[in-house]
Amino acid sequence: MIPLILLGAAVLGAVVIFGYSSFVVGFLLLVGGLLGLITFIAAGPAHRRPGERETVIEERHYIGGQNSAGQEDHQRYRS
Repeated sequence: MIPLILLGAAVLGAVVIFGYSSFVVGFLLLVGGLLGLITFIAAGPAHRRPGERETVIEERHYIGGQNSAGQEDHQRYRS
């Protein structure tokens, strides 16, 4: 709600300074909308949703270990 009030105040101030023109109002609304969109995208998620308590830093999966003959994998190959 506060960003809309600030945008309205900026448009009203521009109308007082430059006079009422649909170009002035439209241009300021366009600039304010683009600025709001950029800040919204740059801010990212502000808070976690319910149920999101943990963070996975890194998850590794190791496949294998021993082959069917019971030898380690590195012993199968020549040095």
